[in-house]
Amino acid sequence: MSTQEHSLAPTSPQGNLSVAPPQEAEQKFLQFQLGKSDIGLLPAEMAIEIQVVESGEILPVPELPSCILGIYQWRGEMLWLVDLGHLMGFSPLSWQGSNSIIVLQVEQRTLGLVVPQVNGIGSYELQQLQVPSAELFSPELMPFVKGLFLGSEQEIIWLLNTEAIINFYSDENHKSRR
Repeated sequence: MSTQEHSLAPTSPQGNLSVAPPQEAEQKFLQFQLGKSDIGLLPAEMAIEIQVVESGEILPVPELPSCILGIYQWRGEMLWLVDLGHLMGFSPLSWQGSNSIIVLQVEQRTLGLVVPQVNGIGSYELQQLQVPSAELFSPELMPFVKGLFLGSEQEIIWLLNTEAIINFYSDENHKSRR
């Protein structure tokens, strides 16, 4: 989480401290493709690893929602993989070639989010974050979005709610095991 920094200016002749205005809060986010043309963001500190995956490396598990792709061998453990775009209401991933896995960790829970491509890390001013409107966006998308930024060409850049994504996976996994 980012905190705003305040810098103290020198004391005035009367001995009072004056506080400089807060700097704009910037945070670093991992940028990736979400669907064909949309860009998604996740807090960079929650992504612990990025890997490239071929479809043949994923073991499908029956009777789960189609956005849960299956399990993948990762660091000697089984990692659940979710098609992030499909979870959010976009078209399912194309498996012509490879896709990227963002290994996400929230608290003690780890999940692999599969996206077409990871673009890098970028800084965004949190004061520019806009709240998405339920009237403008699909109901599938809204629970997973914290807000959005407008890019330089007015494209939408989605800031995703990592907790909601992890909770969806946990809820669905528990439902399927009952």
